[in-house]
Amino acid sequence: MTGEPTSPGVTRWTPAEWRGFAAFLRRPAVPDRVTGIRWAALGATLRLFALDLLLMAVLLGLLGVAMAAGFKVPENAIDNLDLGWGLLALIIVGAPLGEELVFRGWLSGRPGHVTATLALLVSLAVPVISGMQAHPILLLGSLAIGIAVAIALLVWLRHRPPFRFFARHFGWFYALSALLFASAHLSNYAQDASPVLLLLVVPQLIAGLIFGYARVTYGLWSDMLLHVLHNGLLISLVVLQKGIAG
Repeated sequence: MTGEPTSPGVTRWTPAEWRGFAAFLRRPAVPDRVTGIRWAALGATLRLFALDLLLMAVLLGLLGVAMAAGFKVPENAIDNLDLGWGLLALIIVGAPLGEELVFRGWLSGRPGHVTATLALLVSLAVPVISGMQAHPILLLGSLAIGIAVAIALLVWLRHRPPFRFFARHFGWFYALSALLFASAHLSNYAQDASPVLLLLVVPQLIAGLIFGYARVTYGLWSDMLLHVLHNGLLISLVVLQKGIAG
């Protein structure tokens, strides 16, 4: 007896990964280690994607009800994009990989992951601050150095456990990563739009929580895969809508 109420009717059909995620939300804690790339972890990742789909469907349904009641959705930047193959590849693959490195590459709290992420961010920030972004060779050189330093740090610090202060306050770091991820997507909407935009990035907030759970439980590959699948499905719906409308 644990003293906690149970609901056998719900747990019987709810995947274990969904229950694990719910328990993680109640008490976030960074695991001692990730499972790594295994068939079981891949299956768990796909079941988390199913949870992502279910929650996104619920949010889209609520948005549909709001629109029927007269709510007008602010224009999204993607509505005006010419979605060629190159841009599609960037949205579906390039953006998710980059965003996961920035927003969750460090979320394990391990010194190697934290410092490697910082090295990559510095290698991107220096060219922008110095104006070198206009020179592709210098930009690529800075990025190459950042990647080399990041790899060296990962190898050198690969056996170090998470920082103690990070593990102690992991819940805050976990929430912060999801909030930053959601906030970054505010730029998809018109700058003069109303504060209701905060509601429109709730899907990214929820997705960020799922991605963060996958990252610390199964590894960085897992949240990257989830993000690619998430973007792939959503952009497919956008392309389909544009095809029907035009």
